[in-house]
Amino acid sequence: METVYLYSLKAGELKIPEKDVYRYLGYMGHVPDAEDAQRIADGIRKTEAEAAPKACYGFYDIEIKGENVVLPYGEVHSKSLSAWIEDCSKAYIFAATVGAGVDRMIKTAAFRSMSEGAILQACGAAAVEEFCNILNERLNREAEEKGFTYVRRYSPGYGDLELEENQRGVFSVLNPGKHIGLSLMDTCIMSPEKSVTAIIGVKEKR
Repeated sequence: METVYLYSLKAGELKIPEKDVYRYLGYMGHVPDAEDAQRIADGIRKTEAEAAPKACYGFYDIEIKGENVVLPYGEVHSKSLSAWIEDCSKAYIFAATVGAGVDRMIKTAAFRSMSEGAILQACGAAAVEEFCNILNERLNREAEEKGFTYVRRYSPGYGDLELEENQRGVFSVLNPGKHIGLSLMDTCIMSPEKSVTAIIGVKEKR
């Protein structure tokens, strides 16, 4: 059986980029006024305090067969993924979450105020994205130490990488419910919702 590795951040270690929250809220090319900026800053502070970032991942042999990719949970058809990880012979597969506390905070806030709920939704999305970036950098360094170079991560549901088949496949391989308390509903929505699964292809350096 392949080894599943764990990674987490301590309370308060995750710092949410303000610019990413602005982007999720639709501030394209400009900044909010002082009042809204303060509300967003408060949302970031609350989310950072509530977040409990955890991840599990494995390192697997893969094979590219035309427009199909042989992954540890089976062979899947995806023209976009096979092109994305062309020439890769191995891949990291991970599942990451910032925890159920963030979900509860968002739902509670939404009952009080739609605008507060929207701000916290954006903060939660930015939080899990930033945690994935941190994890991604860690795995990139690990790949380089093993003599590989890497490509950017790719998640189920992107392009033509079918969501249900691959989300269930990732969960079957990593068992994130056991390792990080992340479950998959019948609808293939993850719980906690502020969570991500992804594949990072790696190839031998030339």
